[in-house]
Amino acid sequence: MKKIGFFYLFILFISCEKNEIPVAKHTMGEILVQQINMSSDYSKQIFYSTSENIIVSSNTKDTWDLAFRSSENSSEIIINSSTFSQICELEDHPFEDMISTTNLLWKWDNPQGIYTETALGIPKKTTTFVLDRGYNIDGTSRGYKKIKIDSINNNSYIITYANLDNSETQNVSITKDSLFNYKYFSFTSNNIVNIEPKKNSWDLAFTQYTHLFINDTETPAYLVTGVLTNYLNNVMIAKDTINAFDSITIEMIESYVFSQHQDAIGYNWKYYSFESQSYTVLSDINYIIKDISGRYFKMHFIDFYNDVGEKGYPKFEIQEL
Repeated sequence: MKKIGFFYLFILFISCEKNEIPVAKHTMGEILVQQINMSSDYSKQIFYSTSENIIVSSNTKDTWDLAFRSSENSSEIIINSSTFSQICELEDHPFEDMISTTNLLWKWDNPQGIYTETALGIPKKTTTFVLDRGYNIDGTSRGYKKIKIDSINNNSYIITYANLDNSETQNVSITKDSLFNYKYFSFTSNNIVNIEPKKNSWDLAFTQYTHLFINDTETPAYLVTGVLTNYLNNVMIAKDTINAFDSITIEMIESYVFSQHQDAIGYNWKYYSFESQSYTVLSDINYIIKDISGRYFKMHFIDFYNDVGEKGYPKFEIQEL
């Protein structure tokens, strides 16, 4: 009897090899339709939960400047790519020295995520960073700041920042909070601002962000409008351009290759026609989403305009598999 029990346990073990994705049988959900209001000027960042089919939170994109990774052993700092921010690293440059923005070498965060590359990299105490804060909603410049990372530990970050002429120098401490991916800071308010919701409450972020064209030396970075994922909490994406949306089922999950890149959905589910001056959604691109709780959904975009013809309102169908 013990041998028979062991045999069944062995069969159960080998039937789920580590490369496979065990999925329990269940009834598929209903096809739901959701439209996201990013505004026609793309001014909003929207955080969305797939399992709840709700908007968890939203904010105006230019209300923050830097975001500080909030887990205990982390040290990553990202810039606000939604405003087309860019940063320059000046090694062994005294913070108090005057700085000109002429001929600076600018960097951007890689939209794939912090595991690929961040513009700040691993900051040194002797490095001064120059931040071009990008653009306001109306297209005007947000100006420049210079920044020095004084210390990073398991509990907090301490930074010094000022205008390039050394006016308005500030020294601030940003305390980590493990309930969030990042703590966000604004130079405008000189304070922490609430942007991203708790890390276990959302899956997708609808936002503008800076896309990098690696081999384009003339235009290496460009502001795009699309979708980023909660990749730091294991949200993963697969792309299906072969099967029709209606034909995708849970039994097909093991045939997909999933990506944990932050921009795995990205922006090119639509294209812009200069002739018609309008966007067309590519509804035959289907995205398979593994959400923060390990549930699977299929999603495809069906529009980019609201009922009165304003752009910036991505509309999609989503269904739990």
